[in-house]
Amino acid sequence: MRKSILFPLILSLLFFTGCDQESPMEHEQYPPIVYIVGSANKIIDKELNIGYDQDTVRLSIAVSGSLSLPQDVTATLEECPDEIDRYNSRELSAEARHYRNLSPDIYEYPSNQVTVKAGNVYELFPIYVKPATLHCDSLYMLSFRLSDTSAYTVTEEDTVALVRLNLVNEFSGSYTMDGMLRNTEDPTDSLTYKMPRTLMATDNGRTVRMFHYNNEWTEGSGNDYRQSHTFKITVNEDNTLSMTTWNEFELIDGGGVYVPEYEVYDLWYTYRQDDVIWRAEGFLYKSRDTDAEQREIEDWIEEQRASR
Repeated sequence: MRKSILFPLILSLLFFTGCDQESPMEHEQYPPIVYIVGSANKIIDKELNIGYDQDTVRLSIAVSGSLSLPQDVTATLEECPDEIDRYNSRELSAEARHYRNLSPDIYEYPSNQVTVKAGNVYELFPIYVKPATLHCDSLYMLSFRLSDTSAYTVTEEDTVALVRLNLVNEFSGSYTMDGMLRNTEDPTDSLTYKMPRTLMATDNGRTVRMFHYNNEWTEGSGNDYRQSHTFKITVNEDNTLSMTTWNEFELIDGGGVYVPEYEVYDLWYTYRQDDVIWRAEGFLYKSRDTDAEQREIEDWIEEQRASR
């Protein structure tokens, strides 16, 4: 009988003793720090839509910690364009194109401070950019450093973020060209090919630049084919295509249609090379993420070819 009474009493004492002990997780597990999300990678890529009168890129300012933020924390940022020059000198060769800071008259931000509210993890720092004057062959960056904070400490490392601005529009991106080149004077002289193409946004929201056949330029190349083998494609409001030469490429004519539901350019163009007029035709389709999606677009292309 005594044992049956003592045992519940012991359990009760253990329970109340345990309740008096604080859990380690009730306290901050490590000192909170304020940082720019992504700054550890040095480069933060942001897309800038050249078709907009004004586009917005955003940095995320965060406070690390194991507990919910108990107070507002205001961080101060400052521009540091010298970091762009340092990156160019350390990471790029003298022959390569170098990054440049945006002209001050085409971007702005409402304040150099951003406040992470209590209970939150991060807050966004908006930068408003007018991209119309930017050129697709120039490389642009903005650079910001965390200089102060109202609470906690600024991270000792990775305080600088280099924001790389990539010009885009609705029709730019990574594509694959599935096409044919044919000598218009000798139909037996032809070539089928399939190769990746990068369509660069240029001019406005509906125009891209494309490299003809295998002459896509790469950084550091001894031969720069941008002038002699490059042309522009404009997707008109009715999705028909218009083409113009970029500079020296001898484009004669061209056309086709853009198919938005498949993100495909169904196109053709004629050009002169070594006094011979050639016709290029085919399908330029957006890169697919899965094998199933790839098979679907390839089947669709074959259906289109078979119906002609």
